Amino acid sequence: MRPEVIDRPRALPVDLTAALSASGVVGTWSWSAQPDRCILDAGAADVLAGDHAIAGLPVPFERAKARVHPDDLPKLSRHFKRLRRSGGLFVAEYRTVSATGRVRRILDRGRLVRSEAGTVLHGHGIIIDVTEGDLDLGAFSERPDPSTILDTAAAHALACRESIDHLDNSELRLLVDVLLLSLGQQIAALSRGQARGSARGLGRGH
Repeated sequence: MRPEVIDRPRALPVDLTAALSASGVVGTWSWSAQPDRCILDAGAADVLAGDHAIAGLPVPFERAKARVHPDDLPKLSRHFKRLRRSGGLFVAEYRTVSATGRVRRILDRGRLVRSEAGTVLHGHGIIIDVTEGDLDLGAFSERPDPSTILDTAAAHALACRESIDHLDNSELRLLVDVLLLSLGQQIAALSRGQARGSARGLGRGH
């Protein structure tokens, strides 16, 4: 799939959009190796790049992550570059800073897909706002967390979504979007639960 011919993000049904917002799912992204460009939907473009105008357009990684906190960006960039060579599950937690100074904590999950020849060609992912969880993000995890089942399910769902995009079947696309929504809710809830557990542990230690 060539980035330059990808349509701008399609509008979601009102109820699904509201549910996505309530669950903390901010938006989605895709990446193509030829050329090396990222494509953000409207929500991800606002949070990660700070620019609605680039939604649906192929842009360099640096442009797509323009609003990532400067302390987190180098590690995020190195992590993504490694996966561009090896492929596999992409999991990162980092901060973003808006033009007004608002800091948000982001959980970024996706997968970079390899061809049968072993070449990494493209990838897809979702962006979840976990600010309310108040996670300790001094450094994002560079390996999958213990929620292996959810990670695997999300990866398969993202791969399914990619395949369905080639069919241009809106009904199937919506069903997979609902699945991704549910997985995003479970992932966000797990992250918040882990954060609360850590906070309780710290409280008992004092």
